[in-house]
Amino acid sequence: MRTLIVSSFLLLYFLSSCVTDTKKAELTQPANTSTINKSEIDKTNKLYAHFTDNPQTQDQKDENALIDYAIDKGLDVTRTASGMYYVLQKEGTGTKMVQNQPFKAHYSGYFMDGKTFDSSLDRGEPLAATVGAMIPGWNEALKTFKVGSKMTLLIPSRLAYGSKGFPGYVPPNTPLIFDMEILPLI
Repeated sequence: MRTLIVSSFLLLYFLSSCVTDTKKAELTQPANTSTINKSEIDKTNKLYAHFTDNPQTQDQKDENALIDYAIDKGLDVTRTASGMYYVLQKEGTGTKMVQNQPFKAHYSGYFMDGKTFDSSLDRGEPLAATVGAMIPGWNEALKTFKVGSKMTLLIPSRLAYGSKGFPGYVPPNTPLIFDMEILPLI
């Protein structure tokens, strides 16, 4: 009988130590943030003011995806009233552009997974166009930043190619990332 009691005690001790070790392991392992509600991770992060816990609309899904991208990449972004995000790497010294003004820019366009879908740098020639003839996110950026500015744009799909996408290049409802430099028209 005494052996049974000692064995039972040892078994309970062993089981409780296993649970304790499991709890310790859980505490020392990094949290899997993909299963955690993002708005509960760091409520002090300014970006989470625009995060939607249960996104229903494409705008809400895009906003959440862009917020996640900015946080995952450690970007200190600024949000515009339209919902576009940007990082200004270098402020230009030229003038801001206006509607229908010609411009030149070097750019690389990326999907959020990092895959490049278009780049003037790869072609070795800057894009030449007019303000107003571009996707809405670009038109906004061109009117916001001075010539000579370098920036990264995080553009929701409605300010990019929207629900139609750009067949063969950009799928419908795809938020896009652009590295862009506005060049002088020399």
